Amino acid sequence: MTMDELRTHFRLLIKDYVDEPTAREHLLALVSRIDIPAKAILEELTPFLSGVVTDAKTVGDIAFHFC
Repeated sequence: MTMDELRTHFRLLIKDYVDEPTAREHLLALVSRIDIPAKAILEELTPFLSGVVTDAKTVGDIAFHFC
């Protein structure tokens, strides 16, 4: 997974699961950084991903490659 793919996946996850505007804006700012803090982003996404997550494979791939 490349950094561009990581950004794309994170943006999609944020768009699909984060319903709080402030949290969404903060997470998108982290994704825009040159050095994407993948582990921190996943930690902050965790409360929004609880329950049924249809993108579990994507989350697992991100964790495998970047954490």
